[in-house]
Amino acid sequence: MKNSTKHAKKLSTLLRKLTLGKPRKEPEADDLVGVLVYSFLLWESTSSRATASYGKLQASMEDYNELRVSMPDEITTMIGDTTEHADERSRRLRASLNAIYLREHDVTLDAVQQQKKADIRDYIESLDGIVPFVSARVLSRCFDVHAIPVDEQLLVLLEESDVIEPESDTEEVSKWLTRQISSEQGEGAQSRFQGWVDTESRRITQNRHRRDKAAQKQRDQRIKDRQKERVAEAKERRLEREEAARKRAAKVAAKAEAARRAEEKKAARLKEEKKVARLKEQQKAAKKKTAKKKAAKKKTAKKKTAKKKAAKKKTAKKKVARKKTAKKKVARKKTAKKKVARKKTAKKKARKKTPKRR
Repeated sequence: MKNSTKHAKKLSTLLRKLTLGKPRKEPEADDLVGVLVYSFLLWESTSSRATASYGKLQASMEDYNELRVSMPDEITTMIGDTTEHADERSRRLRASLNAIYLREHDVTLDAVQQQKKADIRDYIESLDGIVPFVSARVLSRCFDVHAIPVDEQLLVLLEESDVIEPESDTEEVSKWLTRQISSEQGEGAQSRFQGWVDTESRRITQNRHRRDKAAQKQRDQRIKDRQKERVAEAKERRLEREEAARKRAAKVAAKAEAARRAEEKKAARLKEEKKVARLKEQQKAAKKKTAKKKAAKKKTAKKKTAKKKAAKKKTAKKKVARKKTAKKKVARKKTAKKKVARKKTAKKKARKKTPKRR
């Protein structure tokens, strides 16, 4: 334990102030199982209640084996325990008696007395359901093994007196007290501590109840706070989920809108491409048409030229023919003239030959 020297001085001062407890009717030291049972009844209780409960047990049962086979609620009824430790006390007492029976085939500890003190300590402390207070009390009273029993009540009183460090446990304090108190002073120290507990037990119980109520109130408040926090967290998570859902919906809508616009752009592009393709086709068709027209015009022009040439040739031929005809006519005329001239000449000659009449 921390600050052991300082606490040892306070312990010595405390023991000098405490008075011996009143003697109570309890089992003799040679009744080993009786001391075990009485120690369980004294654990987290007072001497007067333990004595009363032990008297009720003696009146209700024939032997300790009957107590061993009884159910915990039956034991609680027999001892008339109404404290908060009643059920735990009955269960632990029954478990320890059964452990003894399994080891000894009887509810007795007589064979243990023949063992060494170290083996006795191991035997008692290893019993099922045993607590440090009961094992220390049985060892000190029945087997002359030095030990100081400590339960939660004594622990509280020692903490209030600043004899031990806060938040120490009963087993640690029991071992420390056993080292600080000599074996000769052990029985007197136990009596003083038990008398102190008997005197302060009511106040300790009331304080513990107040602390338990306060602790329960704090637990309830923490539970309420936690519930509020959970409600707030659930609301926050719900809002986050709604916001996330809204964002996802907006994202999906944006994607859909983007896809729609892309489709529109694609459709517009395809339409434009079709329009361009159609215009190109029209242009090609127009070019082809124009080319055809030009070819036709060329053909027509060629035909006209050919016709003109042919016409010219015909005209030329006609002219030549006309010229020839004209020449022929001229030649004919000339011939005719010559014939006329010849006729005239012939007439003249004839006239010349014919004499004139008188």
